Amino acid sequence: MALVADVQQAEIRIVGVVQGIGFRPFIYAQAMDYQLVGYVLNTGNSAVKVVVEGKKNEIIEFIESIEKKKPHLAVIDSIQTIWHKPSGKFRDFQIRISKDEQKSGGSVIPPDVAICDECLKDINNSQSRHYQYPMTCCAICGPRYTTITNTPYDRERTTMDEFPLCQDCDTEFNDPLDRRFNAQTICCPRCGPQFQLLDSTGAVIETEDCFPTVVSLLNEGAIVAVKGLGGIHLAVRASQEDQVQRLRRLRNKPYKPLAIMSPSLDAIQKYATITPLAESLLTSWRRPIVVLYQKRPFPLAPSLAPGLDTIGVMLPYSGIYFRLFEDLEDSALVMTSANPAGLPTIIHATTFQNHFMNLADYFLTHNRTIYQRSDDSVVIPAPTNGLIIRRSRGYTPEPINTANNGPPILALGALEKNTGAIYHKTRIYPTQHIGDVDTLETLQFLQESLAHLQQLLRVNAFDAIACDLHPDFLTTRYGEELADENQIPLIRVQHHHAHLAALLVDNNLPVDEEIVAICSDGAGYGPDKTTWGGEILVGNAKQYRRAAYLKPQPMPGGDLAAQYPLRMLIGILTTEYSNTELHDAFTEIAPRALPQGLSELQTILKQVTQQLNTPLTSSTGRILDALASMLHLTFHRTYEGEPAIRLESYANRGKPIPQLNLEIPSKQTGQALMLDTTVFMTNLFQNRRNFSGSDLAHEAHLSLGKAFGTTASEIAEAEGLRAIGFSGGVAFNQIITRAIRQVVEDRGLEFLTQRYVPPGDAGTSVGQGYAARGALE
Repeated sequence: MALVADVQQAEIRIVGVVQGIGFRPFIYAQAMDYQLVGYVLNTGNSAVKVVVEGKKNEIIEFIESIEKKKPHLAVIDSIQTIWHKPSGKFRDFQIRISKDEQKSGGSVIPPDVAICDECLKDINNSQSRHYQYPMTCCAICGPRYTTITNTPYDRERTTMDEFPLCQDCDTEFNDPLDRRFNAQTICCPRCGPQFQLLDSTGAVIETEDCFPTVVSLLNEGAIVAVKGLGGIHLAVRASQEDQVQRLRRLRNKPYKPLAIMSPSLDAIQKYATITPLAESLLTSWRRPIVVLYQKRPFPLAPSLAPGLDTIGVMLPYSGIYFRLFEDLEDSALVMTSANPAGLPTIIHATTFQNHFMNLADYFLTHNRTIYQRSDDSVVIPAPTNGLIIRRSRGYTPEPINTANNGPPILALGALEKNTGAIYHKTRIYPTQHIGDVDTLETLQFLQESLAHLQQLLRVNAFDAIACDLHPDFLTTRYGEELADENQIPLIRVQHHHAHLAALLVDNNLPVDEEIVAICSDGAGYGPDKTTWGGEILVGNAKQYRRAAYLKPQPMPGGDLAAQYPLRMLIGILTTEYSNTELHDAFTEIAPRALPQGLSELQTILKQVTQQLNTPLTSSTGRILDALASMLHLTFHRTYEGEPAIRLESYANRGKPIPQLNLEIPSKQTGQALMLDTTVFMTNLFQNRRNFSGSDLAHEAHLSLGKAFGTTASEIAEAEGLRAIGFSGGVAFNQIITRAIRQVVEDRGLEFLTQRYVPPGDAGTSVGQGYAARGALE
């Protein structure tokens, strides 16, 4: 028999992703196993507090079991234990109502979680009261971030507060041994959200169950708007070319790739190749869109991804989407966001009905409020854990851990594909995908998302605001207003320095760790007021210097050269060819490649000769665009990155050309090396008819990667540094990335990539926060 002295009390604080995932019932079950008494509760800072009394050795085993047996969604960052004398007042173990502590820090609510297998079984079980009910969920699955209004995470602080539990759900909710115990968003057909089907006039279509009717409409070729968990999708059968084309016309997106959804891996394997990593991403509880290589011949509509060899695919993540595949005469549905260009994801049914019903034939909607809009996340199954293109549903609001503690900092990001972020203590919390912040609507979305994160984190004030260096971005102007209003520093972070700092965060390196960073993208405002985009930087989060860069090339017409890439090609070649030679070379193609045809060609040549509205850029993206136009792949950019993305797909069909020397020479210019892309592009232009276009594209990618990798390695060796990172939008290009990696690792150096932060502009807010942290030291 244990002596009284053996009995102890332990006060345990668990920090991490531990709310909203069935963690308290798990603690309850573990306490029962070890015959402990006390309680568990959620705290207002999204941690979990446990107080137990019992034999000390059993308490120690209980604490060890928390880490060993935790729910699969749980992420435990720390377990802190304080030992006390036993109070003797506990008679059993209880799950208590949350204590609304006002301390800041800790963890946050987990992201929305895909429906689990057990809940899916309930939906398919005719004997279950959840039979065919699309909102079915439990303690380990279902909506989280899109519903929560405040912390601690309890039903009254979610949008499910509008739906009081029925007796059956209430019984499950209060049974510690039920898998729906304390599941804040549970519901059933009796007490949960209800669905309606509307026609294009907004009239309700009377039907007992909307879903069979919707499936019939989809089978007939209808476009159906579907209100999901974080926004509204437009759905149409993915095999119907005429209907996919109609959807494109309605959306005014002629070429941008459309994401599709299939009900199973078997269905996906009919049209795409699934690698082991891709399978793990597709089936993970995050359920992102995963970019897969198409199988040939491609059995779905050709216009799903024009000019590309990949297709973005996801599996259903809610009962809503699973039910859309019941008796569907297709292996895939287009599932694209319903928001018009330049506007955030639509979350209100009335907004869609009043302004955008012309986009769909029918509208399947429900009456649960979406509190936080959240686009589908997009991931490339790169060699390790996947390369995130868009970090949103399934990821937000998970933080990124850093190697340094720091004061609260608000980071506003840049312009395109933007996110914001909050640096707090040792973590950076990015918002969900915001989009291009070039309208007041998207700026407001950014402001609302950051305010919501700030509320969840209980951060009352910031020590600094971080923004991009570009003076004309809406995010910069907003930062100026905030800094002035709150009388705190505004730290302007150069775009590519933010990419470098994001690499440090993603690889858990301290703010003062020096690396060499290849920062390669479409555009970033440089401190010399020119457009950068092909940079090799040496530095840390505190400071950097430009060690090498691509030769600045003329952009005839400024931004028009990004929209019509033949302009860029002409600008590059003007130093090697006369105007007459260029006019003759492009006379045939000008009517297809330029809106004004030959007259515009003459204007471009005049612009470059007289240096009229012809700014310079070191952008890698513009080099790739020019090459895409040289090979006649595209002459008009209809979505961000289109020429370069098409070029990579084309290059994937090619092979190296060993006999063609596409070396990019470098020379010292001041304190930095300049890589001469004019020589590179002229060589390609001269050989454009000597080799196949796909082989030239492949060799060009390899040469760019080798040039970046070799130059960065030589700089690292000269500086005595061991790590070389690659970030920026071009880091999504797998041919260039592999070429850089091979050079770097062959020289015995470490190659760093982004892992949890998108390498494109969506990751700049994270880098800005870390750079601002360095600047405050």
